[in-house]
Amino acid sequence: MVDSEILSATEANNAPPRRIRWTPALVERFWQGFSQTRLVEHSFSRQGGRSLIIAVDHLLPRSGEVLDYGAGDGDLVQMMCERGLKVSAYEPSEKRSETLRKRLEKYPNFLEIIKPETKKCFDVVIAAEVIEHMLDEQIDVCLRRIHSFVRPGGLLIATAPNNEDLDLGMAYCPISNTLFHRWQHVRSFTDRTLADLLSQYGFVEIASHHVEFNDALFVPYDPFWGSDEDTNNVPSHIVELRANRPVRMGAENNLLYIGRHKI
Repeated sequence: MVDSEILSATEANNAPPRRIRWTPALVERFWQGFSQTRLVEHSFSRQGGRSLIIAVDHLLPRSGEVLDYGAGDGDLVQMMCERGLKVSAYEPSEKRSETLRKRLEKYPNFLEIIKPETKKCFDVVIAAEVIEHMLDEQIDVCLRRIHSFVRPGGLLIATAPNNEDLDLGMAYCPISNTLFHRWQHVRSFTDRTLADLLSQYGFVEIASHHVEFNDALFVPYDPFWGSDEDTNNVPSHIVELRANRPVRMGAENNLLYIGRHKI
């Protein structure tokens, strides 16, 4: 990891930028700092969370339990609680977990904060924009943990950027003359590479979609968040999603993977 020290003008001009090496401690520091800024307004769950929930609403159990794996600041959990779902959260950052608890404790259907060692299975586990952040030294443990949280026959719902060019997501720090991905992404997926990876951890693909999680394409047709006059005129992409048939819609900038825990 490059020390965060101010470089002289000569050093900055002569040396090509170096990429930081993400470590678990640095990732923790990044997200703790991120959560204290207005950048949270650009988080996936805040921008596209409602669209994701509508896209997979037919898969979310009304009497079972859902786990949001990598819950962050809790936006997605709160949205599901507001819809009456029974939801737990898993967040590896202890500081963010405490913030989550305080935010969500007012919802009677918010169940608990799950710990890594928790021995519990869920009907559905959602990993929204999580896997692209996993470091090489952590991904095996994380995916095994996700698998352990899904009951046999249960579902994993995962999203990730679609075929992201990681270089174009870089930010440059002139203080340390370093490059880093502005959202801490460390890996890129296509629908095939994501499905192939998850198949190695005991999940059988049901469908993979190329989706734009844009509220204008989903919310008007939802009976909970939308308007009554539009819910009877459901567009084809929602019909196909509900039938678990592969969909390509909008800008296709996100992957939506649906897989079943192999029995």
